[in-house]
Amino acid sequence: MSETSQPIERRRHQRTMVQMKLKGIRLDPEEGELIDTLRMVDISRGGMGAVLDRPAYPGQRFVLNLPLTGHMGRRRICATVMRCKPTDDGWRIGLEFEPLSAGNWIAAANSSIAAA
Repeated sequence: MSETSQPIERRRHQRTMVQMKLKGIRLDPEEGELIDTLRMVDISRGGMGAVLDRPAYPGQRFVLNLPLTGHMGRRRICATVMRCKPTDDGWRIGLEFEPLSAGNWIAAANSSIAAA
């Protein structure tokens, strides 16, 4: 690769840079709290990048409580951690959104009820 060429972007969806805090529920926590505060860095139709205060492992599942545009409320989305790397301000994770199947919605609803 020459000095002027850009790295090849392999993502299927365009990312939008967003800075926002949101809550996430770990569906399979190894230890500690079930609920995390995520600092969103970017989002696309297929997933999002965020920073956590503690590590997550690839394959770990979260239920995210995402705000909808126009003050239309919130939507719970299931996502899977694809990568986790330490940074100066926490743990940078890449999350892939799961398809919205009935099973995912039931898991999201059950975990929300259990965490309440």
